[in-house]
Amino acid sequence: MNRIEAMEMQELLENLKQQGWHPMVCDTPVPYYDNEVMCGNPNGVGDVVTEMMMVPLSCLSMQPEFFVNAKGDSMEGANIDEGDVLKVRVQPTANDGDVVLALFDGDFTIKTYFEDKQGHPWLVPQNPKHKAFPMSDACDARIMGIVVEVMKKVPRAKFCDCQRLIEEAQEARHMGEEITEEQVSRAIQAIAPMVEVGRQWYAVCRVLEDVKAVAEGDFEGFCKRVRAEVPEHNSLPTRIELQRMAVQSFKKPVAKWNELNAPVQGKRYNDYVKLAERMQELLEES
Repeated sequence: MNRIEAMEMQELLENLKQQGWHPMVCDTPVPYYDNEVMCGNPNGVGDVVTEMMMVPLSCLSMQPEFFVNAKGDSMEGANIDEGDVLKVRVQPTANDGDVVLALFDGDFTIKTYFEDKQGHPWLVPQNPKHKAFPMSDACDARIMGIVVEVMKKVPRAKFCDCQRLIEEAQEARHMGEEITEEQVSRAIQAIAPMVEVGRQWYAVCRVLEDVKAVAEGDFEGFCKRVRAEVPEHNSLPTRIELQRMAVQSFKKPVAKWNELNAPVQGKRYNDYVKLAERMQELLEES
């Protein structure tokens, strides 16, 4: 990291602290074993450290620690899923309820440590599909460490969910805004030079419907409004033309328009979208 990057990082950390966050710099290397450790039946963890993982020094204890990957579903009840990275603190003992990395007959496994009523230790899964293992004298079973942190992979959000939330926010914003008659007049007059044919006025009408400045489906009222605002326009709208455009996805708010389900495609579709977006901007500017 060069001097400029270091200064930018410092500024970022300070800004986060001021907003109530608690950022930490990953500045300490910790061994990371790439082998996966089964959360089902035991499996080998391996002895070769494939890389070092950088973590904040404040997150480490005085005892040795390292990272491994989890595999399987037997610990899903403890919120440990396949692919999670587990931070393990090296120690030979555990208390009831601790999630441990254990050596069982030569293989490693992740389980919950628990002692039964007779004081006998067990390795217990957190999924009823799997069975518990007794740590008896008949097998080589040892506690190698305790899982002290589970690091989840950040999932990618679904496109449809993001789109839905954006549309809901846009609709809520429009619903919360009170568009005045003066704003509508200025916007219609400003958008008029961009309208080349009468049916393109539908994009303007749909935006005004979205913000409740025009009643849903009141094409006749909209046409009268346009004729009053820009009477000299070369392509004034007609009710029939607007009705013909109010089909498929164009019947919905502009945010839900979809070229694959629209009355026009290609450049003509893009022209409608541009008009609608510009009309929205003009209303906001007003």
